[in-house]
Amino acid sequence: MPVRTSDSAGVLADLIAQLGPRQATSTAEAIAAAQINARLRQAGFSVATHSVPATAHPGTRLAPVAIGLMAAIGLAAWQPVLGIALGFWLMALLLIDGIYAPLPPLRQRGISQNIIAVRPIEASDTQTPPQPRWRLLLLAPLDTPPVWRGIARLIAPTYEGLLARLALGSLPLAIAVTATASALRWTLAIGAFAGALLLFWASRRQPPLIQPDGGIAALATLITVAQHLPRLQRVEVWAAAVGAAYCDHHSVRTLLAHYPFATTNTFIIGLGPLACGQLAIISRNGIFRHKVADPLLYRLAMDADQTDPVIDLEPRTQAANDELLSPLQQRGFRTLSIRAIADGNHVLDPSLTERAARLIIAIIHALDTDKTHDNLSVLRTK
Repeated sequence: MPVRTSDSAGVLADLIAQLGPRQATSTAEAIAAAQINARLRQAGFSVATHSVPATAHPGTRLAPVAIGLMAAIGLAAWQPVLGIALGFWLMALLLIDGIYAPLPPLRQRGISQNIIAVRPIEASDTQTPPQPRWRLLLLAPLDTPPVWRGIARLIAPTYEGLLARLALGSLPLAIAVTATASALRWTLAIGAFAGALLLFWASRRQPPLIQPDGGIAALATLITVAQHLPRLQRVEVWAAAVGAAYCDHHSVRTLLAHYPFATTNTFIIGLGPLACGQLAIISRNGIFRHKVADPLLYRLAMDADQTDPVIDLEPRTQAANDELLSPLQQRGFRTLSIRAIADGNHVLDPSLTERAARLIIAIIHALDTDKTHDNLSVLRTK
């Protein structure tokens, strides 16, 4: 079912008027959760709200590493062997954090929430009770996406951020190697300690929030899809607004604990920032270990783009971990990320909400009409 521009633009304008920047665990995020809850109910979904313990800053997990790095630097200057051992251990933790899964924060001091909504399939004469062939889960973050610039790059889930952290983690090894040269050792130790302090400061500091707010556009897309879904007989649609999505993976893991979806017949589409730039699907993402988009969802998205020229979609790759989808990809779920890729233009583009909604509805329609031919081999990307 086509999405009318006036509908999607109106939803986006309403959310912009009612919501501002939404830091994780803040009152603004809670207000956004209430807004999304009400709008999904109005769209005919059954909605539930789950409170989730959460952290307010995405770098909180790295604060203990920064403290350990300071200790390793001191040990490397006085006890080189101990400094080397602690340095290697810290680098192993940083590799696990950057490549496999983020380190868990020591304490989650705030409360966020997940808004979970579902619209079951329509009953038919031949099915009693009706059972869905597919389940599609559409995710969007409640909190405003951060901008990884300046000092915030030290905690970013990107290739450059991991390299910067590993460079800092290797400094105790460099200090231990120069143990025989006293002047060089202490000069390097002072510089290394300053670098560790910088990492600690970055881990405690709230990164700047993205402007224009592509997170509001993602939430507007979630609502627009919910409002324009056709009657479905094979696809059960779930819509979820995830709290503190950019701080840790706890909210997504809590969602899965409440709703243990089967990986065999569940598709998950994650919405990234959709403020401005080129509408894109991410064919693969990750640092060193690339996670590939589900072949069927990828193909259906490209088919929708060819059928509907309004969508105007491009496949892209991303040298960063997907904050929303990474824990789902690790569990074997079939995922696809939709977002806007910056092109130098920083003016809000309301058409992205409509185009992303048209794309998602086209994918759902193809799944529901069973024109999927789900027998594809693993997607090969360039």
